[in-house]
Amino acid sequence: MKSILVLIMMLAWLPVTVYAEHSSFDKMGVVPPKTSQPAPDFMAKNLKGQDVKLSDFNGKVVLLNFWATWCGACMEEMNSMQNLYSTLQADGVEVLAVSIDRWNEDRIQEYVKNNKLTFPVLLDQNQNVRKKYHVMGLPTSYLIDGEGKIRGYASGARSWDSTDSQDLFLSLKSNDSNGDLPLVDRVSMRKD
Repeated sequence: MKSILVLIMMLAWLPVTVYAEHSSFDKMGVVPPKTSQPAPDFMAKNLKGQDVKLSDFNGKVVLLNFWATWCGACMEEMNSMQNLYSTLQADGVEVLAVSIDRWNEDRIQEYVKNNKLTFPVLLDQNQNVRKKYHVMGLPTSYLIDGEGKIRGYASGARSWDSTDSQDLFLSLKSNDSNGDLPLVDRVSMRKD
């Protein structure tokens, strides 16, 4: 009898969790996919010349951001990404910023140093990672849960350090966040 009561209480709580997640998605302008598919793994060099793979971050929630030094909107959101990283890194949230600059490694290094960015910045000079993620405009961000699945997509700059954003990232940490998602096409991210 006790186990049935616990099950009923858990089922009653589940819709609230799913609704709260979708509310956070809406507030941040993040579009969830129709189904959570695994994020394409990739390898890219960091600013120290070391190879970094997305799969190195399994078990963590990842904000995967595509940007460039010539993109004004990208620059607008970088400080908020640093604040998010500083606030939630201890909670298992990572930020990976993939620069699609082709020949400006010195400019990237200078920007990272001047803005005291401590999250990993990766180089995608050949555009291979950008193509895997079908990035057409900048900035573009993907939200990846601890199981390595894409949970959302955002086009354009965001205030990633807002309370709504923090709530969104923390909601992606739980394993029960695989509830029914609104109908959205994964590649184009259009709502049906």
